Amino acid sequence: RFSVMVVDHPEIMECDINPLIAGPDGIVSLDSRVLLHGPEVKELPQPAIRPYPYQYSKARDFAGKKVQIRPVLHEDEEKLEKFYQQATWSRGCDTTSPVSKEKSTEVDRDHLVKTCFADFDRSIVLVVEGEVNGEKSIIAAGRVNKVHMSEDMTCALQVLPQFAKKGLGKLLAQDLIAVAKAEGAAKVRANIHSSNAAALNFVKSLKF
Repeated sequence: RFSVMVVDHPEIMECDINPLIAGPDGIVSLDSRVLLHGPEVKELPQPAIRPYPYQYSKARDFAGKKVQIRPVLHEDEEKLEKFYQQATWSRGCDTTSPVSKEKSTEVDRDHLVKTCFADFDRSIVLVVEGEVNGEKSIIAAGRVNKVHMSEDMTCALQVLPQFAKKGLGKLLAQDLIAVAKAEGAAKVRANIHSSNAAALNFVKSLKF
């Protein structure tokens, strides 16, 4: 929460917390001081790395329940690995991969790390978190990527087979397109493998 406060308020120049007591019941600050930049500072400092885009997180209604659509977090790695193991495309939400009737047993580790530690300036990865057998799980995932030397963005998504054809893909696609527009995309493109007839029909229904 502290880092979020600092990012949300660039007018903060310095924070001093002393003493800070950590114990089994939590952390307590006994004294703290916050210094702000003076009026002479015309341009407030910005973080070197783009912070987590909380504005793209929202709860949506799906099949009579609430699901959370949000940007991916670092700690999603285990959940995302399970998602990829159930995926029908070999690289999760990468629609340029051929369709496989067999569930993946091996996960592309490099792809997994790049997804969980995405550079939000270049790629926004959204996951849909829902409940499966009483446990919070990723049931769909998608991304929009900026195209190098272009104002266009590419869009791809995947829904787990047991949640397919129920409207979840459309919900996620709508949010991905909204994110792309908010990021200033002039055009959103979908690159799909020719064998993926279901995905081709799906994007046509979205007016691609």
